[in-house]
Amino acid sequence: MSWTNFLIVIFIVYLVYYSLNLFFDLFLSPRTPQGEIAEDELFFTQTFTPELITPDEKIEEVTSVDEAYKKEKPITSISTGTVASSGGISLKHLFALAKDNLIEHTRAIPY
Repeated sequence: MSWTNFLIVIFIVYLVYYSLNLFFDLFLSPRTPQGEIAEDELFFTQTFTPELITPDEKIEEVTSVDEAYKKEKPITSISTGTVASSGGISLKHLFALAKDNLIEHTRAIPY
């Protein structure tokens, strides 16, 4: 079988497949009536009128940024235990550490 024959067969298979899809969609699928509301459509109606909401209490104006920080709750940090890494290093430093066998191998590297 040559490439030309193969491509012709593939083209005919696709043509038959898509023609069957079109035939099914146009002639065999059930039609929805045009006058009725389809079940997949959603309609939202608002039965209430909008109203203006104003704040009940007055907002205190802060004169400086320092006062704003004093009024807020202080942020507490959560201790995570021991340090997991020592930070970033340069590529040159990484090769130097590998050369001196100072890098801990915890598992094999998949290639």
